[in-house]
Amino acid sequence: MERRAYTGRNKEKKRVLRRSGKTPELHCMLIPTHRETLLLPTSVMAEVVDYTAPRPAEDAPPWLLGQIDWENRQVPVFSFGALINGTGPDEVSRRARIMVLKSLTDSTRVPYLGLLMSDLPRPIVVCEPDLQETGDEKKSLGVFSHIRIGEENAILPDLDRLAHLVEHATYGALPITQLDS
Repeated sequence: MERRAYTGRNKEKKRVLRRSGKTPELHCMLIPTHRETLLLPTSVMAEVVDYTAPRPAEDAPPWLLGQIDWENRQVPVFSFGALINGTGPDEVSRRARIMVLKSLTDSTRVPYLGLLMSDLPRPIVVCEPDLQETGDEKKSLGVFSHIRIGEENAILPDLDRLAHLVEHATYGALPITQLDS
């Protein structure tokens, strides 16, 4: 692509050449869960930790496994597959890990989320033309889109919605901000 620009001194036209046609790349990870593979940008990932059984939360939905201690914080851990399928979590394998994700909300209660993984994530570089949307007939809760990248099917999770669901499941309804007299 070529663009003409004016310089301040001589008011002559000067050619400014730019590269065009190069698609920006996004560094991501393919995250294996029990039945699904998620595609997440590396920018939302904080750390992958070995699996330790989370402390269960009272009256939590089956997909919320509980909380773990991480970096002097309580991080709620959830099973993505159990959430979108409306089932209880599958058996945890010996290769399971927890990926700590940065919450995309402004929540001070849940700045991080723990995502149960069935194995280690795999890095991948994604260009927009490589992605093909495949649809979501079920309109699954917490799913932004189903995609195909190369030869693999994956899910783009709705991280904003997931953060809200996890926060609500962990702490209940909106916090009390004022007590009745």
